[in-house]
Amino acid sequence: MSKRVCFFAKVKSVEILERVEFYAQDIRILRDLGYDVHIASSISEIRPADLYFVWWWTWAFAPLAWAKLLRRPIIVTGVFDLPMFPPRNAIEKTLMRAALRFADANVFCSLMEQNEVPAAFPTKNPIYVPLSVDTQLYAPSTEPRDNVILSVGWLQDGNSQRKGMPDVVQAAPLIHRAHPEVRFIIAGEHGTDYSALQQMADDVGATDYIEFPGAIPTSQKIQLMQRCSAYLQPSRHEGFGLAILEALSCGAPVITRAAGAVGEVVGDAAEIVAGTAPEEIAAAVNRLLDDAKRREALSARGRARAMEMFSYEKRKSVLGAIVDRYLKIAPIV
Repeated sequence: MSKRVCFFAKVKSVEILERVEFYAQDIRILRDLGYDVHIASSISEIRPADLYFVWWWTWAFAPLAWAKLLRRPIIVTGVFDLPMFPPRNAIEKTLMRAALRFADANVFCSLMEQNEVPAAFPTKNPIYVPLSVDTQLYAPSTEPRDNVILSVGWLQDGNSQRKGMPDVVQAAPLIHRAHPEVRFIIAGEHGTDYSALQQMADDVGATDYIEFPGAIPTSQKIQLMQRCSAYLQPSRHEGFGLAILEALSCGAPVITRAAGAVGEVVGDAAEIVAGTAPEEIAAAVNRLLDDAKRREALSARGRARAMEMFSYEKRKSVLGAIVDRYLKIAPIV
């Protein structure tokens, strides 16, 4: 009989777990490893299991209670976002610290967080396992690229600022002035920042060439990453940067900032913007649009880096070893 793993992430619906890549990939990994996976998107859906696999420390208290009551192991993973910890309320801070302390393993997606979080708080068994990309699905296309600058991110208060979406909107007229053929697509669920970003686009006179299509299917996202002239995400902080990795894997020339763990993801395979000013972002984009050889070189490097360092099989192998260890099936390697 296969072991049962309860996969828990507190989200609005199970559909989100199927659509958002980092959730969907870990569910797929657990199933590919042969486990019977029970998915819970709310506290009421948590069930007895041989092991609890949890995304996010914020809501880990409920599966943690189940695990301790049943004397079962629990693994917590996600992006901790240490710079965003101080503004949290006292209850959230207490729950997150407890999860770090009492989980059997804390799986961090970046070396930065594996080092920084245990230095800040008592953390049991911190382990580094980077996020992954399905390099067969997120792959370059033979189709020619379009005159599109693509950005992807949830347009929610806090998140859109962190990913530099307002900076993209403000830089757009400066890029469009030099390259009037270019249009911008800022894709992602319309959260609380959507109306403000729309208004900002109107204020800078960019509504004719900036689109906000909202949440898009994975197939459309991949097609856009395959066909865009460049992928632009001037993040101010990232605990990893999965959309950046997906764009690299699709061969899109990437322009970003080396903020947080972004440098770990892109290496030398992206155009790096040092500052946050719209003029600096626009100058980097315009330089890249004017240099076809540079775009080709970054495209090749990004694809090679995704395949070598962040493949689905690599995360599956390491996560499998960790889960097996705590289920007493095999030693960790």
